[in-house]
Amino acid sequence: MKINKIFFILGFVSILSLTGCSPEDDQKTPDFVPLVFSEDFSIGAVDDTILDTQGWINFNEVGNAKWKEQVFSNNPYAEFSSFQSGDAVNIGWLVSPSINLDTQENERFVFRASQSFVTSSSNSLEVLISTDFDGTNVTTATWEPLEATLPTTSSAYFAFIKSGEIDLSGYTGNVNIAFKVRGSGTNTTLDGSYQVDDIRVFIKQ
Repeated sequence: MKINKIFFILGFVSILSLTGCSPEDDQKTPDFVPLVFSEDFSIGAVDDTILDTQGWINFNEVGNAKWKEQVFSNNPYAEFSSFQSGDAVNIGWLVSPSINLDTQENERFVFRASQSFVTSSSNSLEVLISTDFDGTNVTTATWEPLEATLPTTSSAYFAFIKSGEIDLSGYTGNVNIAFKVRGSGTNTTLDGSYQVDDIRVFIKQ
């Protein structure tokens, strides 16, 4: 039953409060240098509110659910969940600001992601890149998948994992990176959540 989710989260909070350790200590991605772009969703973050980080596009292609700002144990991050959305299908995009890849070489892209209550691969997280996004029309742009290490249905809940270094050196001009989640608020096998944090584009030395 879904009520178990609430009990799980309360238990998780209790354990962390007893240990006195912040998960931020374990989750924080090193500040890769030289940095081209970075985001950790910390500026102005308000827990459990619609994400409105400057420069980012929060677009619900299908359904009413949008990406949210979450803050847990002083760690802010972005999260998309279909849980209790009431929609048969939810598709949510979080699109980065434009990133210029012409002023340097050997760019790499890293981030961290986690999942909670994801029990089906159809409840998916994708990472995509576009070279022709016009800043407005998400679905008319050309999006290519990026290969990254992502949480799976067997991953521990809320345990952020590293994406691995993703090579962007083959791209030129301005690009946008998107995180896209598919889920459902009426199908309980598809109403899990994904969390994203510590996004970096840096120059590989």
